[in-house]
Amino acid sequence: MLSRDYFIFNTQKRDCRISSLFNNTFCGTIYDNEIRLPQELGDGYCKRIIVKPKLEIAITDIRLRESVELGAGLNIHSYGLSFCLGEGIHWRVEGAKDEYAIGEGEGYAFKEMEGNGICSYLSERRFVGMSIQFSRELIDKLIAYLGRAYAENVITYGNSSFFKAKYSPALRLILNDILNCSYTGDIRRIYLEGKVLELLAVYLNEIIYEESKPRSEVKLSVTDMEALKLAKDILDFSITAPPTIGGLARQVCLNEYKLKAGFKVLYGMPIHAYIIDQRLQMARLLLEEKSLTVTEAVIQVGYSDASHFAEKFKKKYGINPSELTRLRRDK
Repeated sequence: MLSRDYFIFNTQKRDCRISSLFNNTFCGTIYDNEIRLPQELGDGYCKRIIVKPKLEIAITDIRLRESVELGAGLNIHSYGLSFCLGEGIHWRVEGAKDEYAIGEGEGYAFKEMEGNGICSYLSERRFVGMSIQFSRELIDKLIAYLGRAYAENVITYGNSSFFKAKYSPALRLILNDILNCSYTGDIRRIYLEGKVLELLAVYLNEIIYEESKPRSEVKLSVTDMEALKLAKDILDFSITAPPTIGGLARQVCLNEYKLKAGFKVLYGMPIHAYIIDQRLQMARLLLEEKSLTVTEAVIQVGYSDASHFAEKFKKKYGINPSELTRLRRDK
């Protein structure tokens, strides 16, 4: 297993049932351990899965009745990725002035955690997080691949460092698969190991692709690339009712040719294809996480033709959306 010296404590009182539950979950040796919160303390669960000696997954999905400030004594010689899937969390290192935050839709790569990390959990807010820890060799390769992007976005204190970035709907789908894994025993471990490797591949590809220089005949200045990133942000924000190409070009101050050609260079697909891809990813999340019907999902992602939507959905995921909802109900 990963080398760790790890304990969780309540910063205000010694006798704390919540910190005891966390310690029983995350500090034991059981390879697949899940503990649910007693009703008087809140709702939800915390889970730790040791997939193999140098790979483990920790999941927390809790809503507490009362606010609590928990500290984690950290001397963890482990490395990995963490993702926030619920309410944002603010945390600090004991003795340090700075406060750090990770919001919903953000993740970070971390290495060499040490010191006491203090985190506040406010009452009646849902905190959902996933942390994946693996060997030092793997995170060193990951950071080497991240290159300039890592250097520009890294947060450090002492020997510890964190690289924070937004994660995409594609990554969220993989995280969702891990959260909802229904396999057991050895099949569960094989499935989760495969999903973690898929997660790493997509994570790396997105960071590298975002930072890579375009290799085409289209000449893009730094200003052009910033405008194209803004165009992508605008599309992400209004994916269900995106602006026209002309309207988008005016918003980011590019001509239509450079917008279309440059977008394809930076993001690997034309604008129209990107919009479709993002809508399909959003639809799958709605079907899996929000338990919407196919008709409801079609409307929410901005499609007007349900049969056209179903055709595109099957082409991307290999399954009809109606079959996906049926599988969800049968679980």
